[in-house]
Amino acid sequence: MSVVGGGITLVFCEGDENSFDKRLLSRLLLGKPPTVAIEPAGGKYQLRAFVRGRLAAERGGAKYLAFRDRDFDAEPSREVSLIQFRGGQPIYMSHRAAVENYLIDAALIHRYWDEHGNTAPTWRHGASPGESNIRSWMDEAARILASYQAVRWALAILKPSDRWPEVSTTWTEGSGYLPSSLDESECLEQAKKLVSGFAAATAGVSEGRFLQNYERFAKQFMAHEFIDEAHYLVWFHGKDLRKAMQKLRPNSISLEHFCGWSVENLDWAQHADLRELATKI
Repeated sequence: MSVVGGGITLVFCEGDENSFDKRLLSRLLLGKPPTVAIEPAGGKYQLRAFVRGRLAAERGGAKYLAFRDRDFDAEPSREVSLIQFRGGQPIYMSHRAAVENYLIDAALIHRYWDEHGNTAPTWRHGASPGESNIRSWMDEAARILASYQAVRWALAILKPSDRWPEVSTTWTEGSGYLPSSLDESECLEQAKKLVSGFAAATAGVSEGRFLQNYERFAKQFMAHEFIDEAHYLVWFHGKDLRKAMQKLRPNSISLEHFCGWSVENLDWAQHADLRELATKI
């Protein structure tokens, strides 16, 4: 961990005081000294500026570390580990695409469903359908998302370097807001419009490069083993997966409420990158 002085240790994250990010980090901090404090910084684009400003205000200096969603900013490593953000600063990205990717789990959904079905007096969803059926629900949502996620990845890697403007990876409001159509042809058409606008300002970006990228990711994401081995929990954005699952079963349990429960009940130590993060704090 980089050290800019003695005293307190600041752990920066995305979101606000009630975000899943902060709530997950709070669990990793159990047993740590009281001088360790979590500082939510809002969105990822202001994270580095927020860190600089907060450290400048800390007169005695502070040790610090930042943790953020990987999103589509780097491909996951072959080994499960944190990914250090560019520039050598102690800013680390999750192995899975987002915090939500750790929360969505068939066994946890079954446990949540079972516990609430037995104890909640106003529960109206009946008994859990079982882990196998829940996993099938997750797989079905992932198959529906495959083309859209391939498009998002194909757009993300168009950016030549950090000096270029950010490339939007979606034409919606962001992760968790799915397009009205997830059809491959419609996703490609909308993405080509984004590429056209970006290509006008960026040399080396073209529709041909985008389509080449898309074919690579589409082939990977549509392979049977990709779904069977649940690799989508690493590659697909968790907010999108949660939304797709809810759209498939709109009258089923609230996955937003489930994730709020899951972040407090997840066995985070089963994830090597989260264990690594805990040792760095």
